[in-house]
Amino acid sequence: MPMPGKNESGHGHFSKWSRQTKKQFLHDLSYAPAKAQDWVIVMGRSLFFRVVARALSYSAPSGVRELTNVCFAVGAIGNEAGDLDSMVSALAVSYTMMHLKKPVKAVALLQTEQDALYLRPENSLALHKARMASHHRDLLTIDELPIKPQDMWHRIKGIALVDHNVPTSVWGNTTVVSIIDHHTDRGVAPHASPRIVEVTASCTSLVAKWMLDLFDSGKAQAKNDHLPHELIEIMLRTIAIDSSGLKKATPVDEEATLGLWAKSKWSKHHFEPLEPFVRSQAAGDVKEIDEEIKNRMKAIDDELSQAKKNLTGLDVRALLRRDWKGGVLTTKSEKYPHLSLGFASAPVSLAEQIERTPEGSPQEWFAIERAWTAEIGADVSVCLTSFENEKGKKTRELALVVAHGFGKRLHEHAADSLFQTLKKSIENAGVEDLQVWERPDGKPLLPRRAVYRHHDSTASRKMWRPVIEKAAMEWTGDDVDDDDPYQRRHKHHDLL
Repeated sequence: MPMPGKNESGHGHFSKWSRQTKKQFLHDLSYAPAKAQDWVIVMGRSLFFRVVARALSYSAPSGVRELTNVCFAVGAIGNEAGDLDSMVSALAVSYTMMHLKKPVKAVALLQTEQDALYLRPENSLALHKARMASHHRDLLTIDELPIKPQDMWHRIKGIALVDHNVPTSVWGNTTVVSIIDHHTDRGVAPHASPRIVEVTASCTSLVAKWMLDLFDSGKAQAKNDHLPHELIEIMLRTIAIDSSGLKKATPVDEEATLGLWAKSKWSKHHFEPLEPFVRSQAAGDVKEIDEEIKNRMKAIDDELSQAKKNLTGLDVRALLRRDWKGGVLTTKSEKYPHLSLGFASAPVSLAEQIERTPEGSPQEWFAIERAWTAEIGADVSVCLTSFENEKGKKTRELALVVAHGFGKRLHEHAADSLFQTLKKSIENAGVEDLQVWERPDGKPLLPRRAVYRHHDSTASRKMWRPVIEKAAMEWTGDDVDDDDPYQRRHKHHDLL
């Protein structure tokens, strides 16, 4: 498996902190369960928990539970695709919790396996500039956990979600203690605290706003009263690429940029005492970002975007795998109550992906897609592309595939029914120039496959995912034959 760069150790303060936190967490979880239970979770009353002596009360989705003299770790979890926003948000939340006046032991977790980390070259570049170790060795990945996620719920205090607000199914029994996310709110864990779900260009902006509030108010304190500049600058880099150099920034993204910039080494005033940064959701209250900041953020976006698009060495399986977000959904069908559905996204056109197959044919692309979804147990895959066509126009594609047959959870009739339901939801989603994609050889697609092309810049995965998942969850399967010989299995493998 190709991995860029040499085996270099991180040499920044943030790298050392991350490496030590990871080491301590894994040691306690594996070899010192009694010591792990001594991790005292203590916070100011305005934050996650309310503390009375050593008796801990907290609100959980299932109600109020009481814990006395029992302490656990909290894992800050990014989404399963492991993109830069998810990774940096998780690191920043973990660092902040560990540096509260009454610290909470927290570790950032990448829901990505180690051998998949090379699929995100922009992550490697950003981490390198933050003086982190090569190959993500400072960070905890999901395959490094000594205990399966589904067995962690009674060993840890809970999970803090960032960059998504619904835990994947393997974490289903684990208490969600906090959420910071910028996607459509799914209503999970209404009692989580903080529970910040707001549309922004970058989740890191929401985390930055929360983090800076705590440090500026004195509820958290960094070493030598200065946040690590590596953390500040990797957060700025993340906001830059997520907001296209601030071109797509919301007021919150701009607030976060100004607040982080003032504390970064990029600001000529970063050693001067800083007044608490006044924050408001009103656009008129945000100080104007000057040309120096705009130019720097644009240059960062250009650099990271170029790295992100450097995917020439990736084959189709790697392109599907590198940015896959999925999980198990509950439907209204009595016969098929659960579906495994996922979304892949790549900045490479379907035509170019087809050229990367050994034979350069559409049928081979679909064969690779089928093998990948069979490997992870997906009933439905939605593959999204985003690229510039030969005229330089931004173009997007969507490929819908519903699997069936031996080794799959859906019988052919059920797959047909589900496919039509999802296809209808796509075609009725309001994307005006949605056009049916045709195979280069002019042959029709096989059943339960549909591919579309459009130029709507707003129709990204953030738009498509809730639309298609809603249709899947409302699917009843009433038109499926009662003599379906396949029985629905109720045990599912989670999609990571």
